[in-house]
Amino acid sequence: MPATTSRGVRLAATAALAAWGPSAWAQAAGSCEISLGYAPAITAPLGGATAVPGLGMLAVAALAALVAGLAWRHRHQGGMHRMMAVVGMAGALGLSALGGGSLVEAVRAAGPYEFSNAAGGTVADSGVAYADPAPVLTVTNTSGVRIRITANGNAAETGSCALNQELAPGASCTTQAYACTPPAQPLLVINSTAAPAIGCTSSPALNTYAYNSTNPGAGVFYAHAPLMAAEPTFDVPGVTTSFSYTRNATDAIYGAGNSLSNETDLKTGVGTFTSTAPAGYVFASGNTSTLSWTLPYNCWTAPAQET
Repeated sequence: MPATTSRGVRLAATAALAAWGPSAWAQAAGSCEISLGYAPAITAPLGGATAVPGLGMLAVAALAALVAGLAWRHRHQGGMHRMMAVVGMAGALGLSALGGGSLVEAVRAAGPYEFSNAAGGTVADSGVAYADPAPVLTVTNTSGVRIRITANGNAAETGSCALNQELAPGASCTTQAYACTPPAQPLLVINSTAAPAIGCTSSPALNTYAYNSTNPGAGVFYAHAPLMAAEPTFDVPGVTTSFSYTRNATDAIYGAGNSLSNETDLKTGVGTFTSTAPAGYVFASGNTSTLSWTLPYNCWTAPAQET
C-alpha cells in the first residue's frame, strides 16, 4: 500500500499580543506548502527480449582491479607487465565511477525531504518556512527503487520535480513551495483617552403614549431616540465609531383601570458605541480591532415639559 509522509506544520507559532509601549507584536510565522505524489516507475522490456544475466558494472570493475593487482605483483618481470598494471588500475577506477549504482550517484546531496517508500506515497508539508520568492526545496529518492512523480500540488512548478519525472535510487529533484502566506505584521496599540457620551434627540418623537387607554385627560408623553452626544477619543487618529440603540419596549401595556403599566420600559433602553481601529492597530483593552461601550438612556418628553 502507498504510504503518506507528512512533516506537518513546523512553524505554526502564533505569538500572543504583548504591549511594548505603543506597540503590540502579534507576529505569526508565515508558511508555504509542498505536495508531491509518487509511485514506482514501471519499465517494460523492449521488443519482448529476454534479459541475459551478466556482470554488473561494479563486478566488472572488481575483476579489472583483480587483474591489475596480479599484473602489479609481476611488474618486475618486464615493462609490459608494469604497463598492464597501470592500465588495469585506471580501468578499475573508471568503471567504478560509471556503474548504475555508482559512487557518483551515492554521494549526491540528500535534501530535507525524501521519497522514502518503495510502494509510493506522498511527500507533503504545509509548514514550509515562508520566503519571498517561495523557497525551492530538494527531495531525494531514498526508496531504493526507481520512482515516477505522479502528482504535484504546484501547478506552476519551476523546479525539476515535474509531473511524470522519473528518479533513480539516490537521485534528487527540486520543487518550489506554493500557497505561501506571509507572516502577520506587528500591530500598534491604541489607547482610549475619553469615553463616549449618550444623549437624546429632540424631534421627531418615536411614539406617543397615553397614560390611560380610555381617559385622554390622563395625559400623554413622547418617546425619543438616543444619540451619540460625544464620540470617544483616542491617542491615535483614524478611529471610526458607530452608534446603535435598543429600546426596552415599543408597545404600550395597559393594566388595571386601563392605566399604562410599562411606562419606564417605553422611555428607556441601551445605546452601543463601537469603535473600529485603522489597519495595523488594536485597542489596548483587549488587543482587538474593535472596542465597544454600552450605556443606558432615558429619552422622553411630555407636552409643555421635558424630562
